Amino acid sequence: MVENAKRLADALLKKGYNILTGGTDNHLMLVNIADNPSHLTGLSAQQCLEQCGIVVDKILLPYDKNPNGPSGVRLGTPIITKNGMGAAEIDLISELVDTVLSNLKSPCRTIDPSIAERVRKQARELANEFPIR
Repeated sequence: MVENAKRLADALLKKGYNILTGGTDNHLMLVNIADNPSHLTGLSAQQCLEQCGIVVDKILLPYDKNPNGPSGVRLGTPIITKNGMGAAEIDLISELVDTVLSNLKSPCRTIDPSIAERVRKQARELANEFPIR
């Protein structure tokens, strides 16, 4: 679980995402979404990722001043690791997350339907390869 989380955090860091504490030492990570060039909120990132079949949690970060505008998302690896996913799948997940977040259109924070469908299909195929145990 921790190995997968570290791999995911490292992959997202290499793509330019701000992972709080510079990575992770456990099964989850906090990503400061507001630091990205598109200045997303945690809520808009959560909604768009979920629209594409990727479940994350919006989360307030320690320095957030507005409880209604969280600037982070939390990603974790327990269930995907339990279901047997490893390094190759983590690499694909980091690509899918980046595809969604880097293709959100301003100002309404939506994603092109063709990109959303492509990511949703890939996420579904991956989930079907590793059914919940």
